[in-house]
Amino acid sequence: MIGVAALISGALMIGTAGGYALARRRADRGYRQLAALLLGLRDGDYTLRAIAARGALGAAFAAVNALADALMGTRRAGIESDALLGKLLGAVDLAIIVIGPRGTIIGGNDAAGTLLGTDAEFLTGLHPEPLGIAPWLDPNGPTRFDTALPGGTGPWHVRRVRFRRGGRDHLVLVASDLSRALRDEERRVWRGLIRVLSHETGNSLGPIQATAEALQRHAADPRQMRDGLALIERRTRSLAGFIRRYADLARLPPPMPEPAALGPLLHRIAALETRVPIRTAIGPTNETMLDPAQIEQALINLIRNAADAALEAGGAVDITLEIAAPHIRIAIIDEGRGLPQTENLFVPGFTTKPGGSGIGLVLAREIIEAHGGTLHLSNRPDRPGAQALITLPG
Repeated sequence: MIGVAALISGALMIGTAGGYALARRRADRGYRQLAALLLGLRDGDYTLRAIAARGALGAAFAAVNALADALMGTRRAGIESDALLGKLLGAVDLAIIVIGPRGTIIGGNDAAGTLLGTDAEFLTGLHPEPLGIAPWLDPNGPTRFDTALPGGTGPWHVRRVRFRRGGRDHLVLVASDLSRALRDEERRVWRGLIRVLSHETGNSLGPIQATAEALQRHAADPRQMRDGLALIERRTRSLAGFIRRYADLARLPPPMPEPAALGPLLHRIAALETRVPIRTAIGPTNETMLDPAQIEQALINLIRNAADAALEAGGAVDITLEIAAPHIRIAIIDEGRGLPQTENLFVPGFTTKPGGSGIGLVLAREIIEAHGGTLHLSNRPDRPGAQALITLPG
């Protein structure tokens, strides 16, 4: 009996050990399959799926399969989004160039290919240096370039957009051709110039022609002859002065900057105007680089305009200067009737003042912008009157 029991016990132990070994082999296969699936997901292979199983391992398989389905959907959506973005970029006239973390081009649209003289599909892997666009990558560099490229001579306006992808920095260059906009602006300026010249010459030549015809009819009358010749002389002198002022505007030289303090300069110019009260709020100012003669001429024109407006309404002029680093702000505010509702304030020759030349505002803006500043004219928000706001680099 003991021998039979021992045999039975030994058989049970052998059977149990075999079951454990079989279960362990099955678990090992399951874990290896699970590891393979996870490695595939890590490598971007979302097509692998685990077979159905029971128990905790089966639940793990089902979770990995669900994750693979979700990642597959995300990838499909990403591919579709990239395709849509590619079509949109291909339809844009702006040249779009993508620079990878190694400094080479990793993509671009059709406009970029045309700009750089190749098909967009061949841009990948090219370096910006031999293409002539390496300076475009400088984040602190200018945004306007006159680079001659296969797709045109420019000038080009380049915008830079940085982004991260895959944990690494990328750069997008967006280049637009300014030549068409500049040509449109030139045509607009020429049309305005021709309109003003036609108006001014018509105002002078019309009376001259009428007077000459009257003199022909009454050549024997000394008084009419004298008055007619005087009118012709006045109108020709006025026309000559108008053309001379245009020529002076066209010959405006570039600024020759030197260290100068704006505070004393403003005080000196304000003291020249004695027709109306001039109130100043000018604190101590440091020297800055500017062309004193040109800035003085611009400020004289603006203060004189403000005084003319204030004189008509019996008001005064306020002049303020403040330092708002990195800029200097000057405000010339009058108590006149305000600016006319017109877009012609900076059209050469346009004026609302009797006997005005229509050149002062244009000259002032040319000088201020040549110094890297801005000039903005507007009506006062609080009461009748106008204000000229000047911003200059500090």
